[in-house]
Amino acid sequence: MRKYGLSIELLQELLHQQAGRCAIGLKRWQDCTKAKRTHDDAIFLQYLYVDHAHQTGKVRGLLCNACNMAIGLLEEDRDRLLSALSYLDKRDGP
Repeated sequence: MRKYGLSIELLQELLHQQAGRCAIGLKRWQDCTKAKRTHDDAIFLQYLYVDHAHQTGKVRGLLCNACNMAIGLLEEDRDRLLSALSYLDKRDGP
């Protein structure tokens, strides 16, 4: 709430809109790796992060730690993300 101005009810609605899944990896939130602690040990916010555009601050969705880190490490750069996808499609390994 403090960081994004969203109530728990709005976050729960966002989770419902995402069918209870990470918006990128599509894993059910219960199957994601627990990445942080919250007041309620069973709450989805231990497993999903509120993703936002760093330039605008606008909330985009809820992501698991792995997906959140992936787009963050690629600096939210669309071209780098597409290049990574292309790389994975072309490479079968040695």
